[in-house]
Amino acid sequence: MIDNNKASEAIFTSTLAGTLQQNINFTREHEWEADRIGTAMLKRSGFDPKGMANFFAKLKDKANAQEFLQSHPLSINRISDSLQHSGRTLGNYRKDSFEYATTKARLYYQAYYRIKIEDSKAITYYMQAYQALDEQNYKRAKRYSDKLLLVNNSKPSNILAGRIAAKLGNVVLAQQYFNKNHGNEKDEASVYYAAKTYLDNQQLGLSISILKPFLRENQGNYESYKLLALLYLKQGDFGRSHIQSAKALTVQGKLNQAIGHYERAKTLVDSQDLYDIVNAKIDTLKQIINLYK
Repeated sequence: MIDNNKASEAIFTSTLAGTLQQNINFTREHEWEADRIGTAMLKRSGFDPKGMANFFAKLKDKANAQEFLQSHPLSINRISDSLQHSGRTLGNYRKDSFEYATTKARLYYQAYYRIKIEDSKAITYYMQAYQALDEQNYKRAKRYSDKLLLVNNSKPSNILAGRIAAKLGNVVLAQQYFNKNHGNEKDEASVYYAAKTYLDNQQLGLSISILKPFLRENQGNYESYKLLALLYLKQGDFGRSHIQSAKALTVQGKLNQAIGHYERAKTLVDSQDLYDIVNAKIDTLKQIINLYK
């Protein structure tokens, strides 16, 4: 005789296993279908669809991606399927911009403290100049940046050349490189490094005159607001320094800390109009905080 309890347990276990397997198969089918739709979307958008398969291959080897992969498994078959679908597609796909390529190269350098071997002569020169700048070998950095500018005269190249010229004390040449990127709309990175060049050469007024108008008309990033806060601090304008620090923290989403800086600014500003503006900023941040309580 078979124990009824054991029989019931066996039936329950087999039923549960069957249900789980059906769910797994259902999930895998949806994952593969999503992959195929994603590949088609990449192709229609002008991007090389092989990028999805390459992304999967890199993600599979990342230790910090294991939690994600528990619910989104990346089997060899899934990677192979993505490669097969993308391999059948031919087209004149977009190439990575030089700015994007240099950003990837810098991230690799910062992660591994060495330059990744590149096919592009321009990226190689860029990274050689970048590494020399990082190692404070400014003359060597300039030699590489001069070679770089002969083959590439885009924004990243001019910014890097300007940073190197600034470190060599040639402020005029540095500003010429930064100004090449302005065009009709000023580029924040160029404005930031132009202001920083003047700061490094103790020309605070010129530094503020470049950065302040840009941030008045544009939403800046954390580094730009922090630089302007530092400039005001060095000038002894503590109220405005706190205001810019508050803006920097707001960009980071640290609203309570930003309110603290605005509150300190209220006790330091000498203009009623500025006092009222600061009060309005505080009220706005408090309303945002209350929305998420």
